[in-house]
Amino acid sequence: MSAGILARSARAASGLSQSELAVRSGIAGSSLSLIENGKREPTVATLEALLLATRHTVVTLPTVRSDAARIASEISAALADSDEPEAFRRFLQLADNLAAERGSTRVGLTLTEPLPTRSQHWDTAIAALCEYRLNADALPIPDWILAREGNPDNPWSPSTSDYDIPAEADRVPREFRDRGILIEAATLESV
Repeated sequence: MSAGILARSARAASGLSQSELAVRSGIAGSSLSLIENGKREPTVATLEALLLATRHTVVTLPTVRSDAARIASEISAALADSDEPEAFRRFLQLADNLAAERGSTRVGLTLTEPLPTRSQHWDTAIAALCEYRLNADALPIPDWILAREGNPDNPWSPSTSDYDIPAEADRVPREFRDRGILIEAATLESV
């Protein structure tokens, strides 16, 4: 995860504005803005100061796979470019990343709450996927995942290509179905 995504996610999760975080951390607001927008790479000391001011810390994981927060930012970028198929490809990458890891590393890939993608459907789908993969091994579920409830009365399925086939409800995992996200379990399996 980039320092900008980490700083922005920690600030958002703590409910602080950029100016409040600047005061708490002692980091200039202009520098904070540059860091959060990926235009400046902070030193480790600066990143630690920002995170401590939001009551977060840096944790390393024994993996090179991208976590939910990074993938969500990539989905957001694809949606900003009106590239729904690319958003779906990034989502499937998260499915593969989570499936490839076990135990605490899998949990670690879901710990940082992703920033909103600008699509409630995608935000809910990311939460459903994380819960689905964590439940597969009876792992603990971070609070942000459980807070994203979705809308089962208004089901949604992502556009994956020009030839989308509707999902069959009995093939949709409970974590998705309960949130109104129609993605079949077989779609989440790596090929």
